[in-house]
Amino acid sequence: MIWFIWIVAVILTFAAGETWCIKTGRKTLSRTVWTLSKEFPWFGPLFGLVIGGLAVHFFWGGITCFAPVK
Repeated sequence: MIWFIWIVAVILTFAAGETWCIKTGRKTLSRTVWTLSKEFPWFGPLFGLVIGGLAVHFFWGGITCFAPVK
């Protein structure tokens, strides 16, 4: 239940932040990522490597030999 509450809180916080940015004329998250990628072309691949590394770490199952699921 705590994970569900945390995910809902993250979604609501993101939505509130994006709404605030749009209403005040500030940069949204997507515009910030686009600007960052334009200035630093390596940002996209580096971000992909980090997310891919986390996905492999969490979902590939290599950790099960050390800590089997009961």
